[in-house]
Amino acid sequence: MATYRIHPGIGIARLGNSPDAFCISPEKPAALPIECDAAGNPMLSPDGQQELTINTFKDGEGRIKRQAARFQIYVFDDDNPQGRPLKIGDQIEGGGNAGTLVDIRWRVWLANKKAAWYDFEQMEGEHGYAPGHPLRNPSITDDARQRLIIDPGPRVVDGTTHRRASFDRDGGANYSTTFPPQLKPNSIETLGDLLTDSQGRLLVLGGHGNSGTFLYDDFGQPRIDSYANNDGWFDDVADGPVMARLVMFSPLVNRYRYIDVEYPAWVLVGYPSYVPEILDIITITDVVDNMAITQFAERTDLFGTAGTFDCPQKIPPTDEGALIHWRAGKLRWNPDYKPWFYRDIWPILFRPDQYTYLTDVLAQSNYPHNYSTRGTFDPYKLGVPPQVNWKGVEKCEQRCVRKHHNGETFVETLLPTLLVLEKPAETALMKSGALRGPSEVLTSDDFTEEIRKAVETFSQKTVGKNPGEKFDEYAEKFRNADRAASYPKIKDDLEHRILDVVKSVCAGIDAMVCEQLERLTLEHLRKFHNGTLLNECRRRCIESNTYDPFWPMRKFLHDLLRQPGEENEFSETGKPSTRVHGLPLMPLLCGDNPINNTLPAKFLRLTDYQLFLLGQWSRGLFYNEDLEGWAKADPWWPYGGWTNKTARDLDRGVLSNLLGGAFCPGGECTWIIRNPAIWREPYRIKADPGYYNFGQTAAQANFNTTTAEVEYATYLTNDLSQTSDFDIGLQPGDLSKYDALPWQADFNECSSQTIDITYEEFNKIYPDSVGDSLMTREQRQWETLWWPAHRPMQTFELVSISNGPNIQWLDWTPGVTQTNAGDLKMVTEWWRLPFVRRNPFMQPWVEIPNAVGPQQYYISVERTKR
Repeated sequence: MATYRIHPGIGIARLGNSPDAFCISPEKPAALPIECDAAGNPMLSPDGQQELTINTFKDGEGRIKRQAARFQIYVFDDDNPQGRPLKIGDQIEGGGNAGTLVDIRWRVWLANKKAAWYDFEQMEGEHGYAPGHPLRNPSITDDARQRLIIDPGPRVVDGTTHRRASFDRDGGANYSTTFPPQLKPNSIETLGDLLTDSQGRLLVLGGHGNSGTFLYDDFGQPRIDSYANNDGWFDDVADGPVMARLVMFSPLVNRYRYIDVEYPAWVLVGYPSYVPEILDIITITDVVDNMAITQFAERTDLFGTAGTFDCPQKIPPTDEGALIHWRAGKLRWNPDYKPWFYRDIWPILFRPDQYTYLTDVLAQSNYPHNYSTRGTFDPYKLGVPPQVNWKGVEKCEQRCVRKHHNGETFVETLLPTLLVLEKPAETALMKSGALRGPSEVLTSDDFTEEIRKAVETFSQKTVGKNPGEKFDEYAEKFRNADRAASYPKIKDDLEHRILDVVKSVCAGIDAMVCEQLERLTLEHLRKFHNGTLLNECRRRCIESNTYDPFWPMRKFLHDLLRQPGEENEFSETGKPSTRVHGLPLMPLLCGDNPINNTLPAKFLRLTDYQLFLLGQWSRGLFYNEDLEGWAKADPWWPYGGWTNKTARDLDRGVLSNLLGGAFCPGGECTWIIRNPAIWREPYRIKADPGYYNFGQTAAQANFNTTTAEVEYATYLTNDLSQTSDFDIGLQPGDLSKYDALPWQADFNECSSQTIDITYEEFNKIYPDSVGDSLMTREQRQWETLWWPAHRPMQTFELVSISNGPNIQWLDWTPGVTQTNAGDLKMVTEWWRLPFVRRNPFMQPWVEIPNAVGPQQYYISVERTKR
């Protein structure tokens, strides 16, 4: 039976103040938006195979084009377990009917709940708000607080007769909208629009970037007092569920029939992506992948219960009870997993150097992490796995077989084990007046030769006189020897014979020392029987024949990474356990809370999954798919080969362009995105069914054929909630309500942050409380970046082109300070800012491996001047 789902699971639309011009949000990592016509149809290459990307981010008047989130239906069946796009005219089935897909009805509900939500206070609230946590606009109480929610209600479009709709103040005959009153500097009349293209796909457009306050009559108003919370303010960011109904013509009944897709998707409206071709070090895709693996058991071959990696457990993502039980177990990462260098490792290493094109701050570090000969990010060195001389290994393994069979390996590995008793045995011998010391006794030819002969006799009786030269064949014979009926007696004979030899050297030795000698010998004998000694010999063969010249480079970079629990540490200086003495830990970016000491997380760290991948790579456990011949890689553009072959590829491609950390509050969304409670399954938000279902069920629509096109909204009996209930699911506006209000304030101020790094505990204590001015005088601070891939500081900018391209290194936001006054100015200046893109004047676009510092690979274009 076929299943129909909407993809991407979360779509991203972006604000723009152009009234008409728009494009389609990128669906691949680090890609430019997709060019489209006024109906939302993508512009195609001459051969019709490729969707073209935009040439300009702004319209003819210098206003930013909105970017639409595009949704389509995928069908999953036996022939397409990973999904394929569903097209008008395809045969579909469901609800006891079958027929031809003739149309798709889409239902979307956008809302903005920011003004009615709690104040944002760094990480407070991520796991629930404490009693008394302040609300935004606390002076507005009782029923009036509902008016703080911007709620245009649901809108419905299809691919035939009703292809456009707007989330405007006029709800028509079907819904009673709530919108804020007149605002300054900009009022809000809409949260966006819906339209369908010629293939029935849905495009969701967000608002026009309007933000304003109703507090503008008093002196000093309008004003902004905080990067995150400003009473009286509204903006037109929004989010909400996206539902679809398939319309088929069924020849069986000669009528139209309706099928609802399995579950809704979600749309999130964010601010413009000013640097679309440079990704954040952590993206939302990284966050969701990490959550899928560690919370939803999606890759139990990679992370799961120890001992199950060869036969991974399978747990449905919607089986909450089974997942809770699984998460309560002893979980670990698969130590044998080998990531791919260009797919898994290199993108993480590639991203940090891109930041040098977006800020002056990194000049302080002399650009150590770049691709030059002075840098540490050379893919042609970092991507070389350890090389093994397998011919040398084979010869060494032949020696392993011979020495294991004749007992030499047993004796050679036994002696170091027994010599730990040398000191106590020596003392006992001296007390007894014995003439020989333990080293002399345990290494005597008589002792070692007797034990060797005993092992050799055992091997000849169990495996045969001729061990052969092939390691695997010998190892299999040795493992299967215990199947013979005579094996138990031969094994007992070996144990008794070895113990007799050991007892013969115990004369004059303290009884306790002798007892330990027997115990250690028997333990070593068990290692012989279970194959440990044989396998250890093979391991040493491989190790001694492995050539890994770039291991120190990999280890150096891995040792610099900030590990879990080190979010408040600047470096490892002065610690006995220091990894790289005196160097800052990486990433050297702001964390979720570098602002105060309540739940502090001063610096950013990678996700657990990213750290695991880099850990395997540092130890040499990885593949280079380019060297293996599996895939051709371009180190200087690692995302160029991305294609959305499956529905999950589309999900991941879209979210890779969103900020995944730090969350303070973040970019397009906050830390709420990493809470597994808001997800039905990875890449699909858990939605409140009261706000995504159509007004009448598909069955009712089948029955009421004459009213099937009517949208019922009057059945609703509850307003959008001012609280949250993750058990039921998210409502419209519940994803974006955690963000800063207005968004321009946080966007402006999240440029850099001064973080105190005087000593490791300085971020957790309060020397001012005891008047310790010496501590204050000893303070050291570090100017730390937030996320320059979203909010650049300085860039190369195309100033003119009349006599050739004139490119200069300039401030990205000249005249807009990182202050409250600057925040207010950003409310009206955001659309004038330029977009940063790969320099078209450097085509073909290539890196210069020996360059130091930022070259003009990326430039700002289309600044709108007054």
